[in-house]
Amino acid sequence: MNYLKSFFRFMQPGEYRKEVYLRIYQQMHRIYHGLMALILAYECVMLAVMAGRPGGPFLHGRRTAYVCCYLVLIVSTALFLLLHRRMWKTGTLSMRRYYRLLHAYVVVLTAWAVAISLNDQLGGNGLTVYTYVLLGTALFAMLPPWKSVLLYGLSFLALNLLLPFFPWPSGLDQTFNNLTNSLFVSLFAIFLSIYFYKSQIALKTDEMIIERQYQEIAEKNQALHEEIMIDALTKLYNRRYLDLVVEKRFRAQQRRKQALACLMLDLDHFKDYNDQYGHPAGDVLLCRLSSLFRDLPAKEQADVIRYGGEEFVVFLYGQDAREAGRLAQFLVDSVRGLQIPAAAGSPYVTISAGVCLLDPIPPEEDSVHILISCADTALYQAKNQGRNRVSFYREE
Repeated sequence: MNYLKSFFRFMQPGEYRKEVYLRIYQQMHRIYHGLMALILAYECVMLAVMAGRPGGPFLHGRRTAYVCCYLVLIVSTALFLLLHRRMWKTGTLSMRRYYRLLHAYVVVLTAWAVAISLNDQLGGNGLTVYTYVLLGTALFAMLPPWKSVLLYGLSFLALNLLLPFFPWPSGLDQTFNNLTNSLFVSLFAIFLSIYFYKSQIALKTDEMIIERQYQEIAEKNQALHEEIMIDALTKLYNRRYLDLVVEKRFRAQQRRKQALACLMLDLDHFKDYNDQYGHPAGDVLLCRLSSLFRDLPAKEQADVIRYGGEEFVVFLYGQDAREAGRLAQFLVDSVRGLQIPAAAGSPYVTISAGVCLLDPIPPEEDSVHILISCADTALYQAKNQGRNRVSFYREE
C-alpha cells in the first residue's frame, strides 16, 4: 500500500518546475509533431480508402461514423499544430499553456479511440484501436498521475457503458471479454503514463541538479584557482600567476612576433620606512601603492604582480608594450604625487623603475624570466642613479 501511495502521489518538479517542463518540451516536441503528422497522413489515407470503396463514404451509418471520426481527428490534429505554431511565432508559447493544449488533444484522441472502438464492435473488430491509442498516449502525453487516472478511468467507464448498445454482428455476448480486456488496457495505460511522467520529471530534475552542482564546483574551482594566484596582502597577482599565466602569454606573443614589455618597480628606502613606522604601516603603504598600480592607464589588460617584498612587476602586451617607458614615468610621478611622508632619502615615498622591451620577442628566448632579469638590471641602474626615476635596459 505504501508503494502504491508513493507511486500514485502527485509529483511536482519543485523549484525546477518551469525548466524541467521546458527541457522535456525541447526533447519531445519534434516527436510529438512527427506522431501528429503521421496521424494526419493516416487519417487522410483512411478517408481516401472510404471514398474509394463501393457505395462511397456514406453508404450506411457505420461507414459514415468512421468518416466523421476521421474528420474530427484530422481537424483536431491540424488545430493543435496550428495553435502551437502560432504561439511559437508570436512568442506567447509557455510550457503550461503548451501542455494544457497537448492534454486537451489527448482527451480528444482518447474519445476518438472510444468512438472508433464502439463502431468497430458492429463489425466484430474488438478493442484494437482503444488499446493502441491508450498505450500510445500513455507514453508521450506527459499526463500528471491524477490526469492519467481521470482520463483513462473515464474512458474505461464510457466504453463499457456504451458497449451494450453496439452488439457484435453475430449476436455473441462480448460483455465480459470487453470488460476484462479494457480494464487491463486502462490500468496498464495508467501505470505506463505515471511511470513515464515520473521518470521524465526525475531524469530532467537530476540533470539540472547535476549541471548546477557542476557549475558550482567549476565556479569554486575557478575562485580557488584565482585565490591561489592572488597575493593575500596587496590583492595583486603573485609569483604563481607569473609562472602559470604570464609564461603562456609570453609564448603566445613570441609566436605572434608581437611586443612584450616588463616594468620592475621597487619602493625606495622601504626598509628604513618599516624601521621607523613599523611593519603594519609598511603593509598599509604596500596596499595603497598596489591600488595605484592596479588602475593602470593601459589600453589593454596589464598583468600587475607582486614579485616579492616591496618589488612589483608589470607586463604590457602588444601596442601597450611600446608605451612602457611613458607608463613607468607616470607611475613614478604618481607615487611621488601622493606625498606620503618617507623615512629617509626623500621627503616623500618614491619608487624606482626599470623597463625592458622586447619588440618582437626573439625566438631563441625560452622564458619570460629573461625579460624580468633585464628589467631588474635596469632597476638597479635607476637605484644607482639616485632613485625616484626610470631607467631603460640597454645591452652592453
